[in-house]
Amino acid sequence: MTTKNRTVAKLLTTSNVDLYTVPTSFEANIKSIYVNNSSSSTQTFSLDYYDAQNTTYHTLAETVSMPPNSLLQITDSLYLYKADKFRGLASAGSAVTVVFNVEETFIGTRT
Repeated sequence: MTTKNRTVAKLLTTSNVDLYTVPTSFEANIKSIYVNNSSSSTQTFSLDYYDAQNTTYHTLAETVSMPPNSLLQITDSLYLYKADKFRGLASAGSAVTVVFNVEETFIGTRT
């Protein structure tokens, strides 16, 4: 199996937006997630995980408050399958960035 490491970053807006989707024919190990509030005021963010096989969204974080100029790191691995994804939003646009450290493994046509 072929494995590649990636860093994926997205700036959150005030509407839910897809942040990372596992590519077709891959599974992914989300090794860590960084959430950064780069503004000078307190912001909130929310993150959801979408399980494509069950077509269900699961809340990971709901309106989590972040102090000004702060960083939150989640270091527990999360394992995702093809088409699974994360989405998120923030209380203010252009203030909160989410960065994923991802290891993607090619699985071919496995079901």
